[in-house]
Amino acid sequence: MSSINLGSGKSAPRVTVVTTMKDEGAYILDWVAHYKMLGATDIVVFTNDVSDPTDHILRRLNCMEEVHHRFSRVMKRGPHKSALMWAEHEPVVRDADWLFVVDVDEFLDIKVGDGTFQDLIEANPEADAISFPWRIFGNAGVEEITGESVPKIFTRAQSAKGAPGEHRFFKTLFRNDMTRFNRMGVHRPFLAKDHAPIHWCLPDGTRILEGDTGGGLHAVEHYGYEAAQLNHYALRSLDAFLNKQKRGRANHHRGTIEMSYWQRFDQNAEEDTSLAEKFFAAEAYRRRLLAQDEILKQHHEAALEWAQRMARKVRRDPICKTFLEQLDDLNVASDNTGSKVA
Repeated sequence: MSSINLGSGKSAPRVTVVTTMKDEGAYILDWVAHYKMLGATDIVVFTNDVSDPTDHILRRLNCMEEVHHRFSRVMKRGPHKSALMWAEHEPVVRDADWLFVVDVDEFLDIKVGDGTFQDLIEANPEADAISFPWRIFGNAGVEEITGESVPKIFTRAQSAKGAPGEHRFFKTLFRNDMTRFNRMGVHRPFLAKDHAPIHWCLPDGTRILEGDTGGGLHAVEHYGYEAAQLNHYALRSLDAFLNKQKRGRANHHRGTIEMSYWQRFDQNAEEDTSLAEKFFAAEAYRRRLLAQDEILKQHHEAALEWAQRMARKVRRDPICKTFLEQLDDLNVASDNTGSKVA
């Protein structure tokens, strides 16, 4: 099943999306369908040490030519950075016009034209790199894993307008141009030695200053959300967060996620339904995938059941019980002060 060219009559650029996953089976199809509808030509997914049906789902999608699934050998640099190193050898990475490294809990919301990579690139014809600042979407009081699309469930987000001096991390779509960039990074590409001039901007065309392109990972105060934003669903439901805490984070092989992480990403200040209102196209794509392959459907359903079962198990863990008690205390305190919107 090939992606549909929803942009202008011009030839669409070859955009390759690269990611890494572990125990994300319940969320894969919506994410893949979304980036296909944005016009991603290829999606390369690396996995390692998977416990749920993630690998089974990706193998079926690989057979259906929807993704390129690879098993990653994790080096000392960690799962995510190791995957990017191996990805450099993939033909669809080498042959791409543009590259985008993004995680399964990050959904790009393009607001120009028909909402595709092509339209965004055409709106920024001089750009060599376009960085999308995160907009963090909070938990909003959702506890259970239901299988409904994440962008449809979670519509409470941090304020679109940052406080004075506030910085927000970004991810970057960039030209596959070795005269400017020599390799992929988690948030942005690494610059080539003695690189050619780089036109680096936010999605609304605002230039990122040359002095900030060497090592910058975030934008300050202005984010270009009018043209596009990267919705970051770091928590999802409470049960999804508990599973994530048990698993560990992608860039931290032996890491844990604690209350400080929850508080950082439980941002619910404003309602934002921009992506939710147009996610019907991705949902239709997912339905076609499930209708096309019965084995894929079985693995998807098994992944959802696995996530729900694992959350019930994790909730019985003493450490988890302590966390839930602390969270209850935090919610009571927030209710008393009126500082949290849920």
